[in-house]
Amino acid sequence: MAKQKIKVICDHCKGNGYLRESNGSYTEVHQCPTCNSQGEVVAEIYEQLLNDIPEGATGKEIAEILEGDKKVTIQ
Repeated sequence: MAKQKIKVICDHCKGNGYLRESNGSYTEVHQCPTCNSQGEVVAEIYEQLLNDIPEGATGKEIAEILEGDKKVTIQ
C-alpha cells in the first residue's frame, strides 16, 4: 500500500499560523510552533483512505476518522 503526503489544517493554530495569548491587560501574538507559522501540516496517509477524508479536514478530524488505526502520521 502506497502512502501519499497531504496538507491538513494545523489543529494548534486552526490554520492561522499564529497563536494569541491574553495575559490580563495585554495580548501577545506568537508564531505557531506546530506548523512553523504555515497554518498547515503535512500528513502521510494511505492512498486508499483518501476518499474517506473530507477536503480541508484538520489533523484531529483525520485522526478521528482513522481512530484506532495507525494509518496516518502527522509530521
